[in-house]
Amino acid sequence: MSFSTLEKGMMGATCALVLLVLAMDVPSTRRPAPPVPYPPTPAALATARADQAAAERAAAAKAEAERLAAVQNPGETEDILPAGDAREEVFARCTACHSTAIIRRSGFSRERWDELMDWMTEKQGMAPLEGDVRTRVVDYLAEHFPPRRSPRNANPFLN
Repeated sequence: MSFSTLEKGMMGATCALVLLVLAMDVPSTRRPAPPVPYPPTPAALATARADQAAAERAAAAKAEAERLAAVQNPGETEDILPAGDAREEVFARCTACHSTAIIRRSGFSRERWDELMDWMTEKQGMAPLEGDVRTRVVDYLAEHFPPRRSPRNANPFLN
């Protein structure tokens, strides 16, 4: 069976029309396939490894800084100072600026402790101590942290 030229032309036109309709008709239920991601390049892998290593170093440095801060500035309570009248005032006022270690390693006369209160007020910005509070603080410091006598030829770094 043989087709005439007209029939062949009609079949060709019909096929072309069907293909055109199919190409233009994309049903709304059909979703395009998600794109396949390309594998990472060696440079991207190296950058990711470097970023991860930097994050680990930063975390380790932060943890070490926190550990050192805890060692250098242990939490103090007023119990570290000798018991006595005005211990609470000394602890509250002095630890606002420094630890008790500087007090505990110092040893001055009453007059020198009194001068030191003026110096800290004038030069270091300490709130001035007035009246009875100042007298009690200076008396406490002079009583519990008096001048020390060191033996002759003693090593000053061991005091």
